[in-house]
Amino acid sequence: MRLILVIVFVPLVIFVTNAYATTAVIVNKTNPVSDISYNELKQILEAKNQYWDNREKITLIFKPVASNETRTLIDKVYKIKYEDFDKYWFWKMYKNEIMEFPKILNSSGTINILVSEMSGAIAFIGVNDVSKRGNIKILKINGKMPDEDGYPFKIEEQISPPPPSLTKGD
Repeated sequence: MRLILVIVFVPLVIFVTNAYATTAVIVNKTNPVSDISYNELKQILEAKNQYWDNREKITLIFKPVASNETRTLIDKVYKIKYEDFDKYWFWKMYKNEIMEFPKILNSSGTINILVSEMSGAIAFIGVNDVSKRGNIKILKINGKMPDEDGYPFKIEEQISPPPPSLTKGD
């Protein structure tokens, strides 16, 4: 006689109705800027301003378009379709408005290292991914840090409700 052992996995599902995802704007600690207005940041993101006040070249660093951080920027600043983000930068290059494309890196760790090593770099990563050890700092935007009300890249996400089969009282 064979003994059949059946293991049943019951998934534990936790539903959160209001979760916050915050994108931090980070720069090298040697950068003299500590607080930037939203409009000044928008000028940098749109490559209308490509130099810091000290004449240091600004290097934009993003995560891939599929990331929450970059999608937040696309929604709040660029206001274009996600699939048009690459085209946006190709068009700027074609019109000679930029000399190089922004850097796109998958890893928050790599972004932290690159910003630590490049004095003109500016990057956009999840606030919980910001290294505490690197030569980096988080910029205030309009005088607000990411944990403060009024910070422009703090978004409220609505996570989809549980499927009806899990909410019925059957």
